[in-house]
Amino acid sequence: MTRYLLYFLTGFAHAFIIQLYEGLSAGPASYYPTLGLAGAVGLFAVASWLTLFNIRVGSVLALLSLLLLIPWTVTAVSQTLQQETAIDNITLIIHAVLAVLLLASLIVSVRFTFSRRLSWRKGTPKPAVFLKILLALIPVSVVVAWVVVMRWPS
Repeated sequence: MTRYLLYFLTGFAHAFIIQLYEGLSAGPASYYPTLGLAGAVGLFAVASWLTLFNIRVGSVLALLSLLLLIPWTVTAVSQTLQQETAIDNITLIIHAVLAVLLLASLIVSVRFTFSRRLSWRKGTPKPAVFLKILLALIPVSVVVAWVVVMRWPS
């Protein structure tokens, strides 16, 4: 359950900040935000939920999603460091928190992906099947909403 929350929080925080930046800049989406958003949505919408049923498969998908987030994070931090205003210090703190979440998720994902002691068929033992299915409604609704918004822009 902790991995689910870590992946969900990391992906949701990154997706929120990426969408916030794109909303504030109102410019065309470049390569890195699109890549980062795909990684963030994949992390919190699919990988987090999949981890509940199969730890290794969820960790592999989380690892791939986190690798997509790295270029956006590095680019965003480097752009923030180039500017020197008071608000950019707050932005730098936000990026530091996002980087810590990304690093923690990356370490957890690598640990569970390459662990020799862990079976490929083992899922998270704590939540019951009903809770796992209930938790599935969150990512499924987010993925559907994201596809609808990306498919039919206003």
